[in-house]
Amino acid sequence: MRIGLLVRELEDLENWELRIIEGIRKDSNLELFLLIEEYGGLLRNTKSKLPQNKKLGTTNKSWGELILNLQLFIERKFFFKKINTQNKQSVLDFLNTCKTIHLEVLDEKGVGCFKTSDLKQIEEYKLDLLLNLGFQNINVNITKVASHGIWSLIHSEDLLNHKEYIGLRELLNMAPAIEVTLQQTKASSKGIFIIDRAFFSPHWSVTKTTDEILEGSVSLLLKNIRLLSNGISMTGKALGSSNSKGSSLRLKEVIKYCFSFYFAIAKKVYKTVNSTLFGANYQCWNLFLASGDFLDTELTGLKPAKPPKNEFWADPFLFQYNNENYVFFETFCYKTKKGKLSCGIIEQDKITDVADILDLDYHLSYPFVFEEDGEIFLMPETMDNKRLEIYRCTHFPTKWELYSTAFEGELVADASFYNDKEGQKWLFINKKAIRNVPLNSELFIYQVDSAKLNTLIPHAQNPVIIDSRKGRNGGAIFSYNNEIYRPSQRNEGSVYGKALNINKIKELTIHSYKEENTRIVEPNFREGLISIHHLHQIKDQFVFDAAFKK
Repeated sequence: MRIGLLVRELEDLENWELRIIEGIRKDSNLELFLLIEEYGGLLRNTKSKLPQNKKLGTTNKSWGELILNLQLFIERKFFFKKINTQNKQSVLDFLNTCKTIHLEVLDEKGVGCFKTSDLKQIEEYKLDLLLNLGFQNINVNITKVASHGIWSLIHSEDLLNHKEYIGLRELLNMAPAIEVTLQQTKASSKGIFIIDRAFFSPHWSVTKTTDEILEGSVSLLLKNIRLLSNGISMTGKALGSSNSKGSSLRLKEVIKYCFSFYFAIAKKVYKTVNSTLFGANYQCWNLFLASGDFLDTELTGLKPAKPPKNEFWADPFLFQYNNENYVFFETFCYKTKKGKLSCGIIEQDKITDVADILDLDYHLSYPFVFEEDGEIFLMPETMDNKRLEIYRCTHFPTKWELYSTAFEGELVADASFYNDKEGQKWLFINKKAIRNVPLNSELFIYQVDSAKLNTLIPHAQNPVIIDSRKGRNGGAIFSYNNEIYRPSQRNEGSVYGKALNINKIKELTIHSYKEENTRIVEPNFREGLISIHHLHQIKDQFVFDAAFKK
């Protein structure tokens, strides 16, 4: 598939844009065939009425913008350094080998009204797709140069929020999530179409929010380019002629944001000092055990199995062995700031005989325990070791040996197996491409052979979900009333584990995955709870975790 790239200045390409280019470069089904770079005609045209020192498409900044720019400089300088994962020079060297056309922009607002001769030159390359990484608005004439039109990533509901401060309005309005849309502009169609969407939980800092959303949106674009190259029809919802909702930035909005930022900083410093000097902890995860079906149980009467004073318990999984019920869970030590895996016996909704079963040099959590071919296995979250690890039990429940690994060098977490009615084994796993992108958003599915992980066939739609509100696994898939459900975390509004989703799986094949949310369980069934994010249901027993504010 022939792809063209529309950019303004190559030297200004950011890390997330470099990752897009590298993703195209590494895909054997794609070819970055043409680079279309703005020539900057207005800046070099002596007849232009614009001052020579004025950048294309800019206007005089208001007091609000000036103060916000100063605030963002402070955030970047002292709090959130920009993380670059790509070798920029290597990408630029590659781009210099591509066919290149320099365009003179004729519209002083940078709308993209290119000369007729330039458009004819581009048409000769017979592009399949043109990616826009530089212009907020595209004139309809240039949409004719590629058979699938122009694709653009829109990173905020409010187009006023450009790449320097994405999500500012959403933060001020306390939006639970920030939407990113992949939009198509095509000459043969009237208006703009939304091809796909992603949702990301905002951070309390605009700078951090901007970084996470820009980097997180890379997967949205590359996923849909791959689907298009595989012949999957890309049809989206009509948006109309424009989605611009921009309005001028008001000074009081900037002041409100600055106040909230420094209040958050002060709060974190206060908590850190209290924790260091006095051992204070501000949330504690507990396990709740009960008999019956979670979806039929009134949660208000349940009492937690409280952990020891200096640790919390989370991510529980049930397992039956020799007519006894066991619960495996993460034990997180406040002092070491690291998780290990523990196991206990369930007796009358209480946990007894607690013992540590796996304590390594790196953080462990999410102890998914399962049986296969008469043997017992454990698949914990080992993201700090940059791979997926499966352990085989040599003496239940305390002795385990490494059995198999997969996804070497990758940042993966919260993996669960699911065996369907046809006997096919599926692996549901969360991933993130680089450390500074959200882990809570992307869900991947693979067909696997067994716990040996010799065969991993990726789902055609991977990542099947890019949404912080439902993407991250929240426990093992379970059956209820002959329907299959996937629990997932609901991470939104800068709150980790704000609620628990119960999602019904409606379709699962190697080419398609569909689920719908049937229930959102809020942590409001007991006083003092602030989070709930994990459930495991087996037969007539269930366990979940929830966090108390301390």
